[in-house]
Amino acid sequence: MSSVDPQPETLYTVREVAGQLGVHPETIRRLIHDGRLDAVRVGRVLRVHRQAVDGFLARQRIKPTRG
Repeated sequence: MSSVDPQPETLYTVREVAGQLGVHPETIRRLIHDGRLDAVRVGRVLRVHRQAVDGFLARQRIKPTRG
């Protein structure tokens, strides 16, 4: 029996995350370096787990205010 995960974790490049969120790649790098978005370094390249993006977006959700 193999210990390989049937659904490997998806890793995105900084450019891919920036494209998904509609921001500049430097914005993503800044979020990573500020500790607001988790990432891993693979060689010399930063990669971001899909779950990290989902968690980041959940933390950015705003609550409606009464007007």
